[in-house]
Amino acid sequence: MTWMRRAFSGLRRLFIVLALILCLPAAYGLITWLSLGRAPPTQVYIFLAAGLGAYVLATSLGWIFVGFKGEDDSS
Repeated sequence: MTWMRRAFSGLRRLFIVLALILCLPAAYGLITWLSLGRAPPTQVYIFLAAGLGAYVLATSLGWIFVGFKGEDDSS
């Protein structure tokens, strides 16, 4: 596996995790808005993105590093 392919694999995994981190507060806000009829305060989005984002990033660091190393974990 070439270094370029490993770099793209690692970056793709990193962007998947970042997209998930950004989608969590948006999904929570949409569900809250639909169920309660109003959006939660802005601080909720900040704490949700920080807390869940740190958890998702910490638990997926191994998966991201494997992508940069070029190992195939699909088996």
